[in-house]
Amino acid sequence: NDLSTPMPQYNFPGLKDGDIWCLCAQRWAQAYNAGKAPRLLLKSTHEKTLDYVPLEVLKVFALDMEEANAVENELNAQRSQLNALFNKGVEEDNESFQ
Repeated sequence: NDLSTPMPQYNFPGLKDGDIWCLCAQRWAQAYNAGKAPRLLLKSTHEKTLDYVPLEVLKVFALDMEEANAVENELNAQRSQLNALFNKGVEEDNESFQ
């Protein structure tokens, strides 16, 4: 549906450049495939969107790429710490069984 056309009967002024609007992942993917994908806030995008659109594609349209990269880096650091703790625990368990 056309969200840029005003619909006064519904008190809807129509979307303009710079407006923020929520789309479901399927509709965003449909717009992308039609060459009409809007920019997005990656940090506000649900992870289930990755079932429909690859992360690398979403990054191309992200308005908040710098912030999203910082969050991704922090999550990767936490993941590394958890893996190190897990591996240490496994090694300790293996030693106790010998």
